[in-house]
Amino acid sequence: MKLSRPASTTGRSGGRAEAGARERPQPARRPNATNAGNHRCATALTGSHSTPHAENACPRSGGLRDCAAMPATPEPNRIGTVLSGAYQVERLIGEGGMGQVFAAIHLPSGHRVAIKILRARFIRDRAIMERFLREAQAVTMCAHPHVVQLLDTGYADDGLPFMVLTYLEGETLVDLLYRKGRFKELEAVQLLTPIIAALEATHRAGVVHRDLKPDNIYLARNLGPAQYPVLMDYGIAGLLSDPNDGLTWNNGSLLVGTPAYMSPEQAAGTGSADPRADIYSMGVLLYELLTGSSPFQRESEQATIDAILQEAVRSPSKIVPSISPAMEAVILCAMGRSPDHRFVSMNVFGAALHDALQQPLGSPALRQYPLAERVIASRMAPPAPAPMPGGPVVRGAEFADKRSRTVMIVLDQQGGAAVASAPSSQGLPAAPSAGTGSRVGLIVAVVLLGGAALGAVVFIAMQYLHR
Repeated sequence: MKLSRPASTTGRSGGRAEAGARERPQPARRPNATNAGNHRCATALTGSHSTPHAENACPRSGGLRDCAAMPATPEPNRIGTVLSGAYQVERLIGEGGMGQVFAAIHLPSGHRVAIKILRARFIRDRAIMERFLREAQAVTMCAHPHVVQLLDTGYADDGLPFMVLTYLEGETLVDLLYRKGRFKELEAVQLLTPIIAALEATHRAGVVHRDLKPDNIYLARNLGPAQYPVLMDYGIAGLLSDPNDGLTWNNGSLLVGTPAYMSPEQAAGTGSADPRADIYSMGVLLYELLTGSSPFQRESEQATIDAILQEAVRSPSKIVPSISPAMEAVILCAMGRSPDHRFVSMNVFGAALHDALQQPLGSPALRQYPLAERVIASRMAPPAPAPMPGGPVVRGAEFADKRSRTVMIVLDQQGGAAVASAPSSQGLPAAPSAGTGSRVGLIVAVVLLGGAALGAVVFIAMQYLHR
């Protein structure tokens, strides 16, 4: 079952556009929604309004419709214009539900920059204007070599705000993932280490990113060594100093983020995401890099959110057996269902990754985490004996698409979708179901009774011959 990428439902300009990427056809991949569907009615929502307007409200839940469904306002032709007397717009390089991104030249210096400007339809929407400006504030607070740099802000002649960002040349991590397939452990850790450092700086600044995904990590070629990682798109970042930051609209019924990378607390719509939500999302990203498979991506946003809330994550080694016990333990600790079961900071997470590379069977420091100890112990246990020919058959199997975007399901003979064995609440494989055990027991009982009957027949025949 192949999942195709739907039309973009981003509620803002995406990271690729923000970084000045090339214009090219995009392969099919998972939904890339910034503001996910309302999980109570599965309606795609991408607005950032704090108080829904009646004409834009979802008829089923009261939430906002997709920004693309709002009354269209013609966008002014900005090509060739000069913003704030300093930035000459060259060309459009990307756009999303809330904004457009242009390549421009800074006239005083001659440097090329990227300009992100709000769409004209939102000029009278104070909430969206505030969200746009909050993004600029968050980027400014998170100054780090591997965070996209905000160079300037201003207003166009028509009153729309814009941000001036570093112009990047290269590709996103999702593009590399498509082309390369899954990563080796060393490659993944080396690539993510600068991003982990950027997130640590982000958290220390009092900001939570809340939309970590391969699309928002740019591998720039014009900032230094090849594949210089840059963390982008703080469009839905939250400020720890402001718990009411506009991301729990409509009494908490509007979820914000990309569903496949949401933490359970984000998917539940509690509005209580803290830095540990980013740690969870980074664990999902690492899972995807090493296995080529998304742990919870399903056919729809609704199904994906339900899987995050109700299903246990499948052990990475069930997909790629060569993943080391220590690396698997790090991934599953980062993806702990409760925030209290995850690493306490990005620095600790990063240290655990490098530790796993050095000691693939698990160091004493890593084994101090109860979940890590159980994961490592389960990997070190003797393997179960292979089933005899003709024995019980496992129902179906799950395979990762080599391009890492979809999950392929093999149906069993009854036509039901195979479901990966659900681990316990701590991420370990669950015990076999009672039904399977009962069937095996019944087969054994029948064999034993059959053998006893055969023995009785032989005994009676021998007695008859000796007469």
